[in-house]
Amino acid sequence: MKIIDYYLESLIGYDKDVIKETNVAGAVILRVNEEGTKSVLLIKRSHDDHWPNIWEFPRGGVRPKEKILQGLKREVREETGLDIDVIEYIDKYEYLADKGRRKSTQYNYLCKMIDQKQKVKLSKEHEEYKWTQSFGQVELLIPAEMKKTVSKVLNNEDQIINYPKTKEVIEETQKRWLN
Repeated sequence: MKIIDYYLESLIGYDKDVIKETNVAGAVILRVNEEGTKSVLLIKRSHDDHWPNIWEFPRGGVRPKEKILQGLKREVREETGLDIDVIEYIDKYEYLADKGRRKSTQYNYLCKMIDQKQKVKLSKEHEEYKWTQSFGQVELLIPAEMKKTVSKVLNNEDQIINYPKTKEVIEETQKRWLN
């Protein structure tokens, strides 16, 4: 388990110190090449960031009075230089940040580039990017909650962990485990 995942998991459920709640928008940007192979964009936070060297998909805080999709497009453009179209909503999750003082709800969307020939131009917040086709590789790079989101988009056949997708599947899995 990565240290950051342990830290995040230790915070969940300890929201007594929350003084601010905020919305975050995340973009799983899907690219399909000529052969039909799907890949998603991952970006690596700068080494001097407060989450140094962590891989993630583009995401960021939604400003007050800004709609989630407006914030999503703005954040993707700021972090990667890409213009995107939103395809569909994927999921959401909550996490605590700023040592438990900020509770964030992250809304994640499947997106595609408006122009498939656009080049990624990273902001100073990130220092590296990669298009990855392998969910196994994604699982080794990104934080736990993001893995669940990407598992709903990328080729699941090579994933290491299976994440339930519906309430019915979760309930059926729990019944099997309890029996």
